[in-house]
Order: sequence, then structure tokens, then C-alpha cells
Amino acid sequence: MNRLIRIATIVALLVFTATLIVPIAAQDMGSGGPIIEPNFGDDPTTFNPIIANDGTSYDVINRMFPDFIGVDSATIAYMGGAKGGLVSSWDIAEDGVTYTFHLRDDLAWSDGVPITAGDVAWFLEATLSGETTSPRQQLQDSVASFEVVDDHTLIIVFNEANCTLIDTLNPVYPVPAHIFEEVYGDDYAGMDENDYNLNPTVSGGEAFVFSNFRPGEQTTLLANADYPEAELGAVIPQGWVYKVVTDQVVQMEQFFVGELTFVDSVPQANRDDVKARGAAGEFQTFETPAATIRFLSLNIADPSNPQDGLDEDGNPIDQGRHPILGDVRVRQALNYGMNFDEVNEGAFFGTGVPVASHVRPTDWSFPAGLEPYPFDAEKAMSLLDEAGFADSDGDGVRECSGCMHAEEGAPLALTVKTNAGNTSQEALYTILQDQWNELGFDITLEFVEFGTLVSEFTAQTYDAIGVFWGLATPANPNGIADIFLPGADVVGSGYNTQSFNNPRLNELIEDARNLPGCDLETRKAMYGEAYQILRDESPWIWISTSNVLLAAQTSVENWAPRAGGARWNIDAWTIAES
Repeated sequence: MNRLIRIATIVALLVFTATLIVPIAAQDMGSGGPIIEPNFGDDPTTFNPIIANDGTSYDVINRMFPDFIGVDSATIAYMGGAKGGLVSSWDIAEDGVTYTFHLRDDLAWSDGVPITAGDVAWFLEATLSGETTSPRQQLQDSVASFEVVDDHTLIIVFNEANCTLIDTLNPVYPVPAHIFEEVYGDDYAGMDENDYNLNPTVSGGEAFVFSNFRPGEQTTLLANADYPEAELGAVIPQGWVYKVVTDQVVQMEQFFVGELTFVDSVPQANRDDVKARGAAGEFQTFETPAATIRFLSLNIADPSNPQDGLDEDGNPIDQGRHPILGDVRVRQALNYGMNFDEVNEGAFFGTGVPVASHVRPTDWSFPAGLEPYPFDAEKAMSLLDEAGFADSDGDGVRECSGCMHAEEGAPLALTVKTNAGNTSQEALYTILQDQWNELGFDITLEFVEFGTLVSEFTAQTYDAIGVFWGLATPANPNGIADIFLPGADVVGSGYNTQSFNNPRLNELIEDARNLPGCDLETRKAMYGEAYQILRDESPWIWISTSNVLLAAQTSVENWAPRAGGARWNIDAWTIAES
């Protein structure tokens, strides 16, 4: 074994085992060394699937809780009996709203208690209660009732028959009800603040179980000795370590010297080097379409007085208007003023792909002819003129001169925030700042710690925030409801943080979801019109996606990534000595 890799592995093992309560059994299980992955975001905020609301937390949750319905890693489709899922099959009654789910009987929590339908019911009860900050509005709007028939049979009744009910259940997980009842109680009071969220005593049903969380350092999971789906009969890695690194530069420095096992997104600055070294046999590499899209959310409502989109009766609430971004012409001007070629070269090293929507062009619902905004500075300035913003004093910054929502004379000023520590994000928004300032904007940039950024995003107190949107797998075009319909505009938890509300869009999404017979071509036309509305109205600026380069050390045996992900067989990875 390379000396640097050996030293790094020994150090990682010392940290890894320092807090173990029970030693790893001397058997094949856990003989493959620890898998160490980087986390250059903020610490996870919770390991409770009911209230989780960020990708970092889900990275851990998905390692130690099974999905309710699994996704086949080869076809990227929901499938009964798929690895990692609790559901073995389901039946749909003639009424179209009653689904009977049949569950596996071979999964158990880490304390030996079987995972049953009651564990799924506890998740549903808490989520549907309205007493937690669970962000799953679509689930709350769709499920009418549920019934535990027996330990391995669960009936879910939906409010109406529609074409997306299985997609609706994507965020559902079983949780250890026998523990959660004791910790959180029947009224779920104080769930958000409970210390158990980051120090769970019971997990299971997946390849790993929780060991410990060290804020600012790492999260450590151990091999699950009772995992029945292990490819080689037992979970081979000793465990999984989610190690905090300060940024992508440090991430790659640690990967190059062997301190990290696997990187699931090599930064643009290192891609050519890693690909060349991979071809030379120094690393294992795999390239696949990205599962994320970069976007800039533009707050349309008054950020000084955030309001939910709807009242208790479902009627729109007057949310006021953002003094600048409340005018669609300003939002369109930002789009026309983005020179993507310059951005691509300066921030993405030429590997970025411009996008016109938050779904993949390869998804079935994506319409032919939907194109990103072209760069047209003259068009952008003309729109700003029409919107009543002019540089009257010649200082390079436009002011309100008959604009719709700002005070007369107020500058065309915006604060754009994004997460600190991501070099490509910082480069991207620095370039955009220059491009938009050339149009007469006064753009202030702030690079913010990720947890703070998420809090401001959901609090709806921002002008513009740039982050990433994870693409649904499998693709669910009705996911629009979670991010652009007024029901998802809930201060503090909903994803429609930009407070977008377009009646025609709302109608299209409901009609496509409830179309009798669910004809695919008819639904595709409806979604196509919806995507065009979003592109034209610009509540987000869709910026780019890319191909992602994954890399693993050559010492990782059984690393066999697929288009659906690299971790489908993580239980079989072995860190071999050489």
C-alpha cells in the first residue's frame, strides 16, 4: 500500500474507532476498511427523516434508513422489491385512490426490533399532523388516510386518483416508532429542537447504522451486521465516514494523498487532471450526467414582510412585491444579461451545459424547442428601460424612474448570496456580478455558510440566492407543485421561497396530475406549456448542469457505478491493501 494512503487510513481508523461502543465482530463483515467521503457543506442539521430539509442530512439518512419504495439502480424507476426499499409490491384498487403496500419481513432496526408497517405509519402520522416543520407539502396535500393492516401490510388512501401518486411517496421513510414515540411523544412537541435528531440511538434497514456525530469533523456509521441485501452476504466496509472538509480545494488535496476513498463530484478545475491520471491507472473514474442544476432564485414578494402564499382557506395572501424583482421584465433582463459562454469558460472550465428548466432535457416531459435565454445585452437594457430603471446621473447604476414597485430614485441594487467554500459557485457569481453591473445593476455578492444560506432561503428574506436543485430520480414532472405552486409557499419550510404564483401554471399542473387515463402525450403537452411559462416568467434563473466525474482510489474493489448512482453496491466495496 502507498505509504501516504496507509498513514491516512490508519489515522481515519483511529478516529473512526475512538467512539465505538461495541467492537466490530471478527468476521468477514466489516473487514473492508472504512469508506471516507468528503462533506464540504455545512454539518448535517438532522438525522430525522421527518424534518430533514437539506442534501447534507439526506446523504447520511440514505445510508442508514431504507426508502419506503425502492428505485432500481439499472432502470432508475420505482420498483417493488428494489434494493434499498421496504415495499416488495403494491396493489391499486378499482377506485384508483386505495393502494395496498406489501412490505418485506426481513429488515430490522439496529436494536433488533423488526421494521414494520407501524414504522411507516409513524412517519406519515407525524408528517401529516401539521405539528412538525416537515417540508413535504405535496405529501400532506395528497394523502387522505392510512391504515396498518398488519406488520407487513399498509393501506394508503389518497384524496383523489391521479397519475403521480407513487411519486408523491418518494420522501417517505420508515422510522423506529418504538423509539420515536418515547423521544418525541404523540404530539411531536419540540421535535425540531430535540437532541436526539443528531444523536439517534437506533437506525437500520440499510447497509450502515449510526455510530456518532462530531460537529465540524465527521459523521460516522458502522457496518450493519443484519443487512439482508448485502451483495457478498455481509457488509464488507467497516463503516462510512462523512468527513468535513473546508472546501473543494482541500477535498481534492485530501483525495490525491489518499485520505478520502471516493469523490462523487470532481471539481471542474481538477477534471482534466483526474481523468488523465485515471486513464493512467492512478484512480478509478466514471462520468455520468449530473443530478443537480445550478439556479438563482429571485424573490418576487416583499422580503421585509414574508407571508405564506395561501391562507387557511386556500385563498391567495397579499405578499407585497419585491421592489425590483417583482417586475418580470427585470427578471428577464437578468436572464438576457447572462453571457453563458463567458461563465462557462471562467467558472466551469468549459464543461457546463446551459439549461432552460429544472428538469433534464432527456426527461419524457421536456418539450422540444424549449431553449435557454440567449445572451442579448441590448435586449436586457431595453427591458430595464421599459421597467422604468434609468441611469439618470450617469454613475453607471440605474435608478427607479417610473418603475412599478420601488421608490422613485431608488437604485437598481440587489444582494446575491451563495454558499461559501464552493469554488465554482464563487467564480460563477463573481462573473455574473460583473456582467449584470454592466447593464446598470448594483450587485452585492455575499458568500455565506451553507446552513445560514438555507435558513435565509426558507425564511424568504433574501433578494436572490444561488444554490443547486437536485433532479428527481425517477423524474416526476409534477414536482413543479413543490417549488412553484402557492401551496408550497410556506415561510420557514416550503420550497416556493420565491413566492411565485401563476394561475395558468397552477391549472396545468393540477390537470396533468389528474388527467383521466393519464395519457402520456397529453400530459407531456401540458408540462411543456408549464415549463415555457416558468422560463418566460423567470422565478428562477436556470444556469447550468454538467456531466459529473466520479473518482475512487484504485484500492477500492467492487466499485461499479451505474447511471443511477455509484453507491448502489456500497456494501460490497473493499479497501484492499497493495
